[in-house]
Amino acid sequence: MERSPSALPRESIGAAMAGQSKLCRHRKGLVRELTIRKSGCSLLLNDNSRLFDAIIDPQDSNARYRCAIIHCADAVLRLHFAEKLINKVFGRSLQSHAAGLVVVMHCEAQLGLGPRPTLGLVQREMGGARTLAAFFGLLRFAGYLTQEPVPTDARATWLVPAPPLFEGLRQWLSHHARCSEILGLAEPGLCERLQADADGLRLYLAHARDLLDRTRAAMAGDGAWAWFDRFDCGDRIGLILLRAHHAAASDRQDGPNWFDLGGREIAARLGVSHSHIRNVINRAEAQGLLLQDRPSGRIALTPRLLAESEAWFRLFWGWVAETGRLAERHGGRS
Repeated sequence: MERSPSALPRESIGAAMAGQSKLCRHRKGLVRELTIRKSGCSLLLNDNSRLFDAIIDPQDSNARYRCAIIHCADAVLRLHFAEKLINKVFGRSLQSHAAGLVVVMHCEAQLGLGPRPTLGLVQREMGGARTLAAFFGLLRFAGYLTQEPVPTDARATWLVPAPPLFEGLRQWLSHHARCSEILGLAEPGLCERLQADADGLRLYLAHARDLLDRTRAAMAGDGAWAWFDRFDCGDRIGLILLRAHHAAASDRQDGPNWFDLGGREIAARLGVSHSHIRNVINRAEAQGLLLQDRPSGRIALTPRLLAESEAWFRLFWGWVAETGRLAERHGGRS
């Protein structure tokens, strides 16, 4: 029987993201224990979630996805919480995809697979000439991008990704590679290779054009995750919601899984306004992606959001694994 939202213990998303875990001893070392209160069980986590391999049934696809999405949220959100500049610079998907394209083209050129990136080449592929010009100016100001003159064209400059841009992309990709490993889509070692091997990272990025194009096309579609992705920090807001749902959900629970939003705390952590968080949540409700119980201030995710977001992440992590295999074949490592 479905329980009333007001009958559930109050625990905000912010509390679930920070403060509801503790360091504990485990046979594989000092790890972080996350207590899932409603189900009465614990997940043992460390920064790269290797302990998931030991505590989940390899045949249980649902458990593997649950572990992967929790790891994804924890790892990716760590890159963005309290990082106002990063959230400002990479707040929208167009900006992230444009920066990714610059890095991919740069690595392609280093391996002789394509031309070096210029503003004109990126604009021809992505459109949005004025928007991209302003964005690349912001990247230069923030230290993520430099320029070099093109010897054969005095009007053009090459866009050169700076180390901070490579580092951010390395962390982001390695986290998703780990999720792919958790699901058994990628061979073990992809995450570690992206984290520790600079040449391996550049080889991967040089073969990531399809990954980038597919992702951009999917985010231009009508899916639930694409809907969130269109808002400033929308992907981060979506990850916070998924993390809260999956960390607290019980297999024995009937009906919606209600939890506190903690919108002001989320806004502060992401460097956006509280009204922006409320706007996204209210519009998500109108889209049928979540439910709100206004008397209690709680929300619950709908089956549509849960199903469509899971379908997206499984597809995306499959592409991450496929890109790794492509880079391995072309790098002569197989």
